[in-house]
Amino acid sequence: MGEKQNILITGAASGIGRASALRMAKSHHVIVADRDGDGAGTVTSEIVAAGGTATAIAVDVSDGASVRAMKAQIESNIGPVLSAFFAAGIFIRGVTGEIPEADWDRMMDIHVKGTFLCCQAVIPDMIAANKGAIVNMSSDFAVMAVPGAAAYMAAKSAIYSLTKSIALEFAPQNIRANALGPGPIDTPILKSGRTEAEYAKAREAFAENLPIGRLGQPEEVAAVLDFLLSDRSAYMTGQIIHPNGGQLMW
Repeated sequence: MGEKQNILITGAASGIGRASALRMAKSHHVIVADRDGDGAGTVTSEIVAAGGTATAIAVDVSDGASVRAMKAQIESNIGPVLSAFFAAGIFIRGVTGEIPEADWDRMMDIHVKGTFLCCQAVIPDMIAANKGAIVNMSSDFAVMAVPGAAAYMAAKSAIYSLTKSIALEFAPQNIRANALGPGPIDTPILKSGRTEAEYAKAREAFAENLPIGRLGQPEEVAAVLDFLLSDRSAYMTGQIIHPNGGQLMW
């Protein structure tokens, strides 16, 4: 990915998505996509103010019509997308026996269906160009067990499996697909469902238990994304990479 490209990033209005958009916009045109259209516009304004180029698009990744409309807008106004990071996600806590059906469905729709629909949208451009790189947002939780996160864990495991399928199916077209599996990162999604006091306590617990001794920052995950979308990782596909402070080692 040496030349300037159009990079599509979903969930780009906050957290890891925002940090990734800001980093990638230093050398590429970033399509800042998020359900929060105003938030996407704010990030786009930050990029432009820093001398970069970006386009804001409001999209609900769980809705096929919305994803198709996003793709049509990109085709008409921007051009082909050969690099993408699908980071849209939510976190709802709950043990298996107590998760409401609506919460389970929402988790699967945004994470799994949303990632699938977005991958489907960009793969034709990549096939036509005979090259492409996709990075999907998974999690440490895809491959480890923690209490109170059954729906999230199931969704993130499904994203990793989807990523491996894409990597295998489209390797002949020179399309790579990898997953990011971050550990605890200081983002709004980690804070969600916690009061300020609860989050402060959680931060202390992470600092005490993580080998590196602190929460990760969104910019540190964005740096790994930069690598995975670049030609420096040209021989990597079907992998899950864990920027996690040592929470999971294997």
